[in-house]
Amino acid sequence: MRRQLTPTILTAAAVAGVVTFSLVASAPVGNAAARPSSAYAVSAEGQVPIAKTPYAESLDGKRQTTSALELPKNPLLSVRAGTATAGNDSASVELFDIVVGPDILSQVQIPPELKQQCASLPKTGADDLPLPDIALPDLGLPLPKLSTKDLPVKNLPDLCNLLLNPPTSLLAIDSLNVYCSGDSGGVDLGAITLLGQTLKLPSTKQGASLPSNPLAAISVNSQGKHSDGSFTITGLSINLGGGAEVINLASATCAKPAAKPKPTPKPANPAPPQLDTPPAAPVPTPVKTHQPVTG
Repeated sequence: MRRQLTPTILTAAAVAGVVTFSLVASAPVGNAAARPSSAYAVSAEGQVPIAKTPYAESLDGKRQTTSALELPKNPLLSVRAGTATAGNDSASVELFDIVVGPDILSQVQIPPELKQQCASLPKTGADDLPLPDIALPDLGLPLPKLSTKDLPVKNLPDLCNLLLNPPTSLLAIDSLNVYCSGDSGGVDLGAITLLGQTLKLPSTKQGASLPSNPLAAISVNSQGKHSDGSFTITGLSINLGGGAEVINLASATCAKPAAKPKPTPKPANPAPPQLDTPPAAPVPTPVKTHQPVTG
């Protein structure tokens, strides 16, 4: 799938995306004083806003689950499957095949001089050739102005391979699972590739970050406790263009356990049960009368 992404298309697609997303999952309801347990798979703020979806919320402690087999198409993000679950003091999210910026490099027109350099690369010794500094066109995403030196490559052969055989996305994630219970949680993260290059994953300890680069700043396993006693863990936060677009993937919030109904108190000295007995017969009243005497 190859398409030109322009700001106009982005804006129209963003509006359509929000409308479509609202059909997939209802809008979240929250209370700052006592927020419920909740979970969502994807959200985004910025030039391409995306509502929290799929979204699950448990207002009474009962387990709630919602899924989306495939999120609606938009120029920023796609996910093959997502499931969000929320319950009593617990929440979780499962995501698969996450793609940010699909076909982002397929629109780059390679300058003729660079094409010539790529075609004439020697079979050996080319690894020492420096990267040329060539400005890249507007890629249609909220990214800063980029040049070839901002791409995740080390030398000219790597650059030629990246531009002549462009990857299918800016960022791709195999799978992402997040869960919490009470005031703790964890993240299970699959392979991550940035423009086709596999990134070395940091430890999934709280607040870890992937190596900084001009394309995306990525935080892993962000955790936080709230004043109402709830706890939130977010699997990945992706910052594009220095805050122009912020994407949150797999976020779970565990609220304090829902209150259980109080049992009806029993009396301290219950009265003995009464047996069903027939009422006593009335005392007979004597009747005065005269009987005839015979003899």
